[in-house]
Amino acid sequence: MVWITPYQAEEAIGSRRRFALALLRPSEYAARASSWSVRMFVMCRLLLVLLAVGVPKPLFAADWPQWRGPNRDGVAPDARMPAKWPAEAPKPKWTAAVGEGYSGAAVAGGKLFIMDRMGGEERCLCFDAATGKELWQLAYKEPFEAPDPTAGKGPSATPTVDSDRVYFLGLGGQLHCLDIATGKVLWKHDCLKEYWGIVKAELGSDAWFPPCGCATSPLVDGDTIIIAIGGKKAGAFAGFDRTTGKHLWKALDDRSSYAAPLLRSPGGVDQLIGFTGTRMVGLSHDKRELLWDFPFKARFEQTIITPVVWKDLVIIAGEARPTTALRITESGGKVKTETAWASPDLRTYLTTPVVVADHLIGHDMRTNRLACISLETGELAWTSPVVKGKYFSIVVAGKAVLVLTSEGELIAFEADTAEFKELARWKVSEKGSWAHLAVTGNRLYVKDKDTLYCYEL
Repeated sequence: MVWITPYQAEEAIGSRRRFALALLRPSEYAARASSWSVRMFVMCRLLLVLLAVGVPKPLFAADWPQWRGPNRDGVAPDARMPAKWPAEAPKPKWTAAVGEGYSGAAVAGGKLFIMDRMGGEERCLCFDAATGKELWQLAYKEPFEAPDPTAGKGPSATPTVDSDRVYFLGLGGQLHCLDIATGKVLWKHDCLKEYWGIVKAELGSDAWFPPCGCATSPLVDGDTIIIAIGGKKAGAFAGFDRTTGKHLWKALDDRSSYAAPLLRSPGGVDQLIGFTGTRMVGLSHDKRELLWDFPFKARFEQTIITPVVWKDLVIIAGEARPTTALRITESGGKVKTETAWASPDLRTYLTTPVVVADHLIGHDMRTNRLACISLETGELAWTSPVVKGKYFSIVVAGKAVLVLTSEGELIAFEADTAEFKELARWKVSEKGSWAHLAVTGNRLYVKDKDTLYCYEL
C-alpha cells in the first residue's frame, strides 16, 4: 500500500489549501490541478488512501464540469450505460425551455450550467440536474450576432465549473465569473471593449476577435483561469486570477481561435496546448514560452478542433485536412517536433475526435462516415455507414461510444477498434443539436434550438 504524506501532497499540489481541497473534494481538485501528471499522481494516491480506510460511496461525483468532460477528452469516466440498449429512446426524465445557442451543458455538484440567447440578451443559466428546475439566471444585453447564419445566434462556449464558482464566456466576449450557489457576479470582463476593437483586418472585421464570435471554453489551471482571447493586448492566451479576475499574464500576439486549449505533458514536458487563429502551439506551463508550433492557416481563421494528446503525440485536425500526429520529444532541455503520420482517411471540420484504446475515432466530412484510425500508424481500421449531419459530439462512455448529431440522432456503438458495431440509434431531438452532449452516470443531457433534455438510461 502506498500512502500519501502531507509533505508529498504539498510538494505536488503547492499549498496546504489545495491539499485540503484534494482530500475533501478530490473531483474539484482534479479539475484545477496544474498538469495532467500532477493531477494523476495526487488522485491515484488519494484513491489508495481512501480505499484503505474504507469508503462506502463512490469517490467521485457524476460530473461533467467543462467542455468535453472532466479531462477535456470526450470521456465520461463514470458512465453507466445499458447492458442491452432498447430499440427506442426512453422518454426524457425532464425538459426545460431554453433559448438559442450551441453552448453545451456543464454538470457538477447536482447542478447543470448552460448559456443561451433570448431576444437581444444572453443568459447564464443554472438548473437542478436531477429535476430540471431553474435555480437562477443572469441575463445581459449582447448586441453581437455572428455574420454567418450557420454559426448560430447564441453563445457557443461551454461553461466551466471551478469549485464554488462557474465561468461563462458569451459569443460577443462577455466573460462572467458567478457564484454557484446564488448566481451572483463575482467578477466580469467585456473582452470586446477591453481587448479588441483596436486593429481592423483587410475586410473590415476585427483583427483579433474571432469573426463568428467566441466559442472557446475557459480552462482552470489552479488559481488561474486561461482564456484564448487573442491579440496583442490580452494575448492569444490570457491568464486571469480566479478570485479577483485580474489579468495576470498574456502569451503570444496571435488572433484568437474558436478551439479550447488544454493542459498536457507530451514528451514529459508540462504544456499549454491549443490553437491560435493561425497555428497549433505548445507553451511551457511555467513561463508560457513558445516551445513549438505547427502552422495551420485556415480560411477565415477557422481553427476549431480541440487538440487530442495521446502519449507523446499531439493530434491536429480541421478544415477537412488530413488528421496529423505531431510527435513531441525533449532532449537537453529542448523540445523537438516531427510529423509521425498524416491520415487522409480522417478529415474533420467541426468534430473533435476521441481516443479509444490505441485508436482515434472521429467524423470524416468527405464521406460523412465515422472513421477509426490507428494512433500508432494513422492507418484506417474501420468506417461506419453514412451518418447524416454536419456536426457531431462524440463521448466515450464505458464500453460504448455515443455520437450526438446535428440532425438530433444519438448513435451508440461498441468501443471496438476492430469493427463498427452499432448498439442503438435514437431520435433524441426533432430540431437537431449543435451543442456538445454531456454524460454523467446514466444521464444524457441534450440541448437543441429551444429545449434542454435529460435522458435517464
